[in-house]
Amino acid sequence: MKVIHTADWHLGRILNGKSLLEDQAYILNRFIEAMDNEQPDVIVIAGDLYDTSYPNKDAIQLLESTIDTLNLEMGIPIIMISGNHDSKERLNYGSKWFEKSNLYIRTKLEDINIPISIGNVDFYTLPFATINETQHFLKDNTIETYQQALSKSIEYMSNNINKNNTNILIGHLTVQGGVRSESERPLSIGTVESVEADSFQQFDRVMLGHLHHPFSIDSDFISYSGSILQYSFSEVNQPKGYRIIEIKEDTIKEKFIPIAPLRQLEVIEGDYEDAIQEKLKVKGKDNYLHFKLKHMSHVSDPMVHLKQIYPNTLALTNQTFDFSAHIHQDNYEIQKLDDETIIDKFYKNITDEELTQTQSKTVAKVLNDLLEGGSE
Repeated sequence: MKVIHTADWHLGRILNGKSLLEDQAYILNRFIEAMDNEQPDVIVIAGDLYDTSYPNKDAIQLLESTIDTLNLEMGIPIIMISGNHDSKERLNYGSKWFEKSNLYIRTKLEDINIPISIGNVDFYTLPFATINETQHFLKDNTIETYQQALSKSIEYMSNNINKNNTNILIGHLTVQGGVRSESERPLSIGTVESVEADSFQQFDRVMLGHLHHPFSIDSDFISYSGSILQYSFSEVNQPKGYRIIEIKEDTIKEKFIPIAPLRQLEVIEGDYEDAIQEKLKVKGKDNYLHFKLKHMSHVSDPMVHLKQIYPNTLALTNQTFDFSAHIHQDNYEIQKLDDETIIDKFYKNITDEELTQTQSKTVAKVLNDLLEGGSE
């Protein structure tokens, strides 16, 4: 059996005011083309199909047309679950009808102990649920953490697990040690959301959504597909694509297949004038860019000038006054220096330049005036 694992489509995503719907439509068309070549037995979508509980009309239409092509036109069975960004009610609408065409939409905890059987493979689904939702469903007030919620949920499934079959769990959660990125919304505030990898030992394979890096964890039976696009500038070095899981008798093999996007995200560092003169290395002028530049304090509306050359510039950081460096970490050493040296070091740290002779004389005069009480 060939299973395709994907997740975190986040349809309707807006990055720094820019709608990514065109990019999402492009990547899903590439995904459809890939599925035509792969001819999988089933596609698993592990949550966060939408970016918000209230997606706009265009995002809804994009999802519907994609699923229509994959499931109805190409005849590929699909299993999808809801993630923390999705509306359970919206995603679940019509799910009973869709099962007639082998489209399985699981958003309710009531279904977690009922596997979807395709051949001799049983797929168990664990859609995203809050601690309170799990507590209420299992009627267990002792559940106070995501770890407890997961353990109790798997325990609830256990009576139905047929060990003679290959058992796969589809979930949307954070495994301990997973690589995070800025675009992942926390599952809750004030609660540890990560769970232990050992919790899943009853399953032959675990296919997860939520973390956007496809190599978030190092495991021989748990995997994230990652998101289909880069959704924040913290993801610029992350590959994007889908996973192929091939099940043959007692062996399960997998590989990650990258898909090239319409536009990449890039972070460009350097001098403002070099950016304007197009001297900085940029993979593509039409990519989504975050510039981190120095020496632009004299420029009014630098973003406007940059966008004339790089139309998809989405962020600009002035690094001339970047105080992220730990200037005072060696405070005990600074206390040994004279005032002029301290000022000279500070100026060099901020501007990457030495004080000129004229500036040094001016600093010396100001310090002298201060020490003498100034002149009238």
